[in-house]
Amino acid sequence: MKGKIMVFINKYGIVWKTPLAAALSWELAKWAGSSHPYLAPLTVILSIQLTVSKSIQFAWQRVIGTIAGVFFTALIAPYVGLSGWSIGLLLFVGAAIVAMLKLDHAIMIQVALSILLVMYFQSKMPSYPLDRIRDTVIGAAVAVLIQMLLFPPDSINKAQKKMIHFADHLTNHFFNAARWVEKGCSLIETQNMKAKLQILFQELHQATTESEKAGQSLHYNPLAQKKRNALNQLTRQLDQLRLGYANLSDMISIFINWSGSGFFTKEDQRIWADHLNTIAMLIKEWKKMLGDPDTCTIDPNTLALQIKAPSHIKNYQYPLALYMNAEQLIQDFRDPVKTAFTAL
Repeated sequence: MKGKIMVFINKYGIVWKTPLAAALSWELAKWAGSSHPYLAPLTVILSIQLTVSKSIQFAWQRVIGTIAGVFFTALIAPYVGLSGWSIGLLLFVGAAIVAMLKLDHAIMIQVALSILLVMYFQSKMPSYPLDRIRDTVIGAAVAVLIQMLLFPPDSINKAQKKMIHFADHLTNHFFNAARWVEKGCSLIETQNMKAKLQILFQELHQATTESEKAGQSLHYNPLAQKKRNALNQLTRQLDQLRLGYANLSDMISIFINWSGSGFFTKEDQRIWADHLNTIAMLIKEWKKMLGDPDTCTIDPNTLALQIKAPSHIKNYQYPLALYMNAEQLIQDFRDPVKTAFTAL
């Protein structure tokens, strides 16, 4: 039972943090003398986001936008009165100032809301402008502190799962590439390989996004040094996966060109199918370190020694690799240049 409660607390923080922070901010606003304490929990509801960094960002934007909107309206409203046209005019001027200062769109929205509400309420409730500023600050502070200090959001596990998922698919893609090479890189299968490679790239992007979210969640948490160390390790492992994908993509392009040259012999196909299977096995074993570093049973150095350039081409492998990269760069940049000149 206790375990289920802890899982709920960690997994559904946004479910219980929002009402807790809303209740606390209401009481603090009333204690501070506010006649409109609902403004504090309103700020809480808007400010508690999925990550600490986003919560801080929104809370800061709401505070700045509210203060700017209230002061601007308090200065101008007495001279223009309350009407649809005066509201429209102040909203236009406020939005124009925010745009000229190149501030975030979210600040523009908060400025506009403050202008509208202060214009309407201050004639009926003179304390509203001051209450709006004070309660907004209270609500923003409570939201950020509760989000930061009480079980702050942690996306490390989600990032780890995305990486494991990607590593599985990267392994499978190497196995598939081995079968494709063994069969001579048929044209039908080539299109399938390219399509799956594009899907794999999207999965890599998702894993990268989750890793960035995890970093944002921990950035403002002073008590999460252990988790930051774990995230740093995950980031290094993600770099390895990224390099694995890049090398796989390059190898597939080389195999396509090699098979089209007419010099891709059956023996070459057999050798490189074996090499690709070896690499797939390496990644499969390496993936176990993402969940438990102690479960890796294959020595990567032993596997690496199985793939070496034959002695008779060893002196040519580096210039050939450079020529391949240079040719690919020329191909990549030549077509867009042609298109640009055609358009002109």
